[in-house]
Amino acid sequence: MGDDAPSVGKLAGQLGFMFEEDPSLRDAPVAHLVARLNEDDRLARVIAKYPNRSDAEVHRHLAEFHDRIGAVEVEQARQQALGRS
Repeated sequence: MGDDAPSVGKLAGQLGFMFEEDPSLRDAPVAHLVARLNEDDRLARVIAKYPNRSDAEVHRHLAEFHDRIGAVEVEQARQQALGRS
């Protein structure tokens, strides 16, 4: 987990919403969840830094932001979201 990364509790909340929207994600590989959470996190940071930009402009800035969410944190968050902690 990198600098200012979302807490395990916050990730658990995000996963809870994701699992409600798509229950099949409950059994998805951790790597898939890590990739999806990192993509969402990077998009949110781009939008915060570059508000009111077009989708194309937002996507051009994605490379400025690194992934901050790791597999260990996502597995812990999944356990919390599923009530197994």
